[in-house]
Amino acid sequence: MKKLALLIIAMLFLTSAFCQISEADQQRMKWWREARFGMFIHWDMSSVAGTEISWSRLGPKPLDGSWGAPAGTGGDSIYDNLYKRFNPTKFNARKWVEIARDAGMKYLVFTAKHHGGFCMWDTRYTGYSIMNAPYGKDVLKELAAECHKAGIRFGIYYSPRDWHHPDYGMGDNSKYETYMTGQLKELLTNYGQVDVVWFDSFGTGESISYWHADKVLELVRNLQPQAVINNRCSFFAENIPSLQADFDTPEQIIGSYQTNRNWESCMCVVDAPNGGWSFRKDGKVKLFSECIRNLVGCATGDGNLLLDVGPDSFGEIPADQANRLAEIGQWIRKYGYTIYGTAGGPFRNGKWGGGTFKGNKVYVHLFKSAPDKIELPLLNEKLVETKNLSETNVKVITENGRIKIVSTPKDRNSPDTIIELTFDKPVTRVDNK
Repeated sequence: MKKLALLIIAMLFLTSAFCQISEADQQRMKWWREARFGMFIHWDMSSVAGTEISWSRLGPKPLDGSWGAPAGTGGDSIYDNLYKRFNPTKFNARKWVEIARDAGMKYLVFTAKHHGGFCMWDTRYTGYSIMNAPYGKDVLKELAAECHKAGIRFGIYYSPRDWHHPDYGMGDNSKYETYMTGQLKELLTNYGQVDVVWFDSFGTGESISYWHADKVLELVRNLQPQAVINNRCSFFAENIPSLQADFDTPEQIIGSYQTNRNWESCMCVVDAPNGGWSFRKDGKVKLFSECIRNLVGCATGDGNLLLDVGPDSFGEIPADQANRLAEIGQWIRKYGYTIYGTAGGPFRNGKWGGGTFKGNKVYVHLFKSAPDKIELPLLNEKLVETKNLSETNVKVITENGRIKIVSTPKDRNSPDTIIELTFDKPVTRVDNK
């Protein structure tokens, strides 16, 4: 049921109504669009058990009947008490930020509170927080400070869901809304500049009126006016001006080619049964080739990749995850200029790969599995030079104004062969639906 729900939500995000982006919003989003690559971090006391964050909590989940969960409140005597053993003495915010930076990630989004309700900062609204765990320190404060110091854009994830709080979903939900609003004010005023606010679903059709999502967005805009906000606060209301979010959020899949609305795929670096967002004892790190294909797939589709890691209960990003990020970083240092600051296109991407472009340069990314011959649509600009950035035996042929790329699997790098095309003037997109 959980997998089905995630698939439905992913489809909804990919088919949401589009809106025109104002010039002011375009400027506010500029850094985010140019960044292309960020780190997601799912971490709380669930790491003690090594099971999926929040979703492994047993018991009813109020307000989530549409997800196949019963209404009402209830607890989990084991999960809810994991915090009493949560003492991540090896947590080092600077090390986390260094891992993100060395991987080529330009921003970081951290789970302040997931659906299970446990808070990872010093909040005065509940004792169910890391301040009352054996560790007893505000990890969010340390992480925000290190991001600001290193020039990594800082983002906060906050789930309006709270399966632990007794007032969540009760009556008109007003008591819980007061609690939630108080916590959001803390997060948006006590941790310096917040560049990304990442909500995780206010519910389904009730999100507009029941949750007063317009007031939530107004709160964020007032306290952190420069922040970019994802669409899970109001993903059924994109045509209501007061409910405009900044970007769509396909989950665990690469977003489709979408150039008229910002989007970001959030994906795990770890695969595990029914999840993989948080530290999982049964998890397995994705192959390097898959990670690069995911990053390139997002960039060529004109989107971002938010790649998730799950630190362990000691506070460390496990070596297998850190090593994979280091490999990605090596690739980024060589080819990052074909990703950062580019637009997706100028032609539609596909399973074969795709293109990114900026100025008069187009970077054609060919996956290992691409067909032996790729024919690109005619552009308005004249091709004046080709260059194989991957130093492989790939041929570029121009015939009747069209560009043909010919190769065999042995000619193509795994996971990505990159061809640079230089044109006589800045490139514009082509309509090739």
